[in-house]
Amino acid sequence: SAVVVFPEGSTWCGRAQGYFRRAAFQAALDADVPVQPVRLLYRFDEGPASTAPAFVGSDSLLTSVWRVVSARRLVAEVRVTPVLTPDAGTDRRAMARTAQRALGLPTGEHPDLPARP
Repeated sequence: SAVVVFPEGSTWCGRAQGYFRRAAFQAALDADVPVQPVRLLYRFDEGPASTAPAFVGSDSLLTSVWRVVSARRLVAEVRVTPVLTPDAGTDRRAMARTAQRALGLPTGEHPDLPARP
């Protein structure tokens, strides 16, 4: 079986992006199972990123879905990266950072968390 997690712990408008929360990776480490980083991007056909599918604020799911199905030239791009297999020394901080790096996302610390000494 598989479990899907959105490790940013929030929604974003499509232009901004957050940092992965380390806790989202703890279950995989506890179960000693691999992690498959996947990134979903929405953009206009041959154009820039789109905020049409954004699900933020007080939007309802129905409102968000309606924007997606009614948007013209909207393309969903799925990027699947190699599976990350934790080893004995991997902690959730390292796993989160490795997953972010694999997806081409910034790997700095989450701004709401204290920096690691």
